[in-house]
Amino acid sequence: MTIHAFTPRRFSVLFNSDTRNVLRDPTLLFAIVLSAVPALAGFFFRDAINQFVEGYFGLAGVFTFLLPIFLCIPAFMVGWVTGFLFLEDRDDGPLLAVDVTPLGKRGFMAYRIVVTAAITFALTLFGCALLLPERGAAVALVLSIMIALDSIGMALVLPAFARNKVEGLALTKAVNILSFAPLLALLPAPWKFFGAWFPTFWIGDIIFNAPDFPAPVFLADAVFGIAVHLGMVFLLYRLQAHRAG
Repeated sequence: MTIHAFTPRRFSVLFNSDTRNVLRDPTLLFAIVLSAVPALAGFFFRDAINQFVEGYFGLAGVFTFLLPIFLCIPAFMVGWVTGFLFLEDRDDGPLLAVDVTPLGKRGFMAYRIVVTAAITFALTLFGCALLLPERGAAVALVLSIMIALDSIGMALVLPAFARNKVEGLALTKAVNILSFAPLLALLPAPWKFFGAWFPTFWIGDIIFNAPDFPAPVFLADAVFGIAVHLGMVFLLYRLQAHRAG
């Protein structure tokens, strides 16, 4: 049963096991460490980035347009680590062993999904505090929920569509393109709404437009954005559950 994953003792065992797996793999460890870098880099080097781009390309204030990408990177990095752990467990056999325990495959999936979302949620709140302090708590909360759901999507898309770790690496490159989807929100209406089917589009729409949004419009944007994210997670969860057996 899924609830078994969240008893304190079993959760501690699962979390410690995954921590050891990440620490043993330099690539996974690097991805986790890297997930905290964008917010810090943006906070300390915002002016330097703007000056560099303006000096070489003549574009002023470019960091404003990079904000959603900087905030989305933790979702893709943390989610990728979880997705790759799923692939390893499926390839190497532990997932089959888990299925005969009271935890079960779905309980194990639920545990990893919750941990992935929680880590990303915390990293996004941290990023919003550094990069978007003027937007307020409501914007930070909505963005953190959406980006946490993006991390779940990244965690599920790899085992849902990749048959092994090699295919997972190739798929990662394709999925990472979605980190640029928030830039579609810069297009004028109604053209920008062609990007509304991409979950990360709504992150850009809120970041670029929240200062000018009346409260009802911001609320509608938040509701539609979270609904699209939940739809993505639901579909990917069903696909991954089917592949896991």
